[in-house]
Amino acid sequence: MNRSPFRRHPAAWLTLPATAALLTACGRSAQLPDCVTGTPAPTATQTQRWEAASPRSSLELAIDGSSSMLGLTGSASAQSAWKALLKGVSLSAAANGLSVKPVRIGSGKSTPITSTSLATNPCFFSGCGAFRPVTSSLGSLWEQPGLSQGAPPLRVAITDLEVNDGDISKLVKAIKPHVTEGAVIGILAVRLPFEGNVFNSQGTVIHKGEAERPTYLLATGPQAQLHSFLRDIKTKSALAGVPTSSMQLTLLDEQANAPTLLAKNVTSNPADQIREVPLRLGDQTYSPYSNASYQFARLESGVESLSLSTGTNPATDLQPDLGLVNIGGIALPAIDTGIKGIRTTGFQLRGTDLTVAIDIPKSKIGGALRANVPRGQLPEAWWVAWNRSDPTAKQAPNQTDGLLLLFTSLSKLMVESGTTPAASLCLAFSR
Repeated sequence: MNRSPFRRHPAAWLTLPATAALLTACGRSAQLPDCVTGTPAPTATQTQRWEAASPRSSLELAIDGSSSMLGLTGSASAQSAWKALLKGVSLSAAANGLSVKPVRIGSGKSTPITSTSLATNPCFFSGCGAFRPVTSSLGSLWEQPGLSQGAPPLRVAITDLEVNDGDISKLVKAIKPHVTEGAVIGILAVRLPFEGNVFNSQGTVIHKGEAERPTYLLATGPQAQLHSFLRDIKTKSALAGVPTSSMQLTLLDEQANAPTLLAKNVTSNPADQIREVPLRLGDQTYSPYSNASYQFARLESGVESLSLSTGTNPATDLQPDLGLVNIGGIALPAIDTGIKGIRTTGFQLRGTDLTVAIDIPKSKIGGALRANVPRGQLPEAWWVAWNRSDPTAKQAPNQTDGLLLLFTSLSKLMVESGTTPAASLCLAFSR
């Protein structure tokens, strides 16, 4: 429920004078422990490291030559959109004063090519003519020489991110040294028309025919330069004919270090079974008016499920919990702070708002808890939507194997230990 001097539900009216009287009768309102703990992000060390990385004069551009990309040339509309994206990359490089060093990547090797336009030839992906067949091996781009202390190169891979056998760890391991030397990570994702075989990360065909396949520009490099370059690609690709609605841009240094999300709303299931009033927990009285980072809930006796949300309108179409959210009890004087039986049952991301569903057994008569999402573990909503969790689903051809695991792993690279969490949703409750 929204924080307000008056509760909305008629059965739960409590005026400010009544609140004051209750607090006077029970003693002064006590302070709950801090909802958010840790060092604010990004840290000074991170900021200094990013600012110290000098801009580069060249772009090392790798295009995935594996056969899973072949459908980008499989029809006239696919060819047109694919060419528009490549044009956006070339124009952005020129606008940012970058010379382009293109390579075809696959089977653990990077092979120089004379122009990105070669990637519009179906043989580039099928392995015919001047091109031999290759499998996806993205990590090899970041394993190439050229990384020096405090001077990360600007590198971009254009790929469908169907990493062979789901071997995400090799890619993350290859990128990590670049982050250590001051690189940040960016992702421009584009859904493009596709005609051909859609593979999963084990090389099995899961669909034949038309699709809207995600293609990704996975980039690392100096912060200001990388941000400008990826934003320009998005703009210039749109001008070249790629619909803006088909593109998603995430700058992981910003995404992973955004301000901590706090709970702004609590609702019960069934609805209207919560009152937001000062609570007597143990030997202390706690008020929502002096503990603004907490949500307060006096639950009707039969209520065992509630939702905490960082937005004013909590989502109701929740997804099964993916283990993203940690539940912990908050220690209070003279009260059992154990959380046995309390668990998360679902979540939903809507834009930047997070909703978490929590079960609280009837045996728990009161306490305080924290639903915590560590930095690097909170996805963006589009990551979840584009992640292929069910290969038999209708949307599976338009999704990517292991995307959520890969992106959260890369996001974690941009996080300093000891910093505040991505989300900290705190609740004080009683029955």
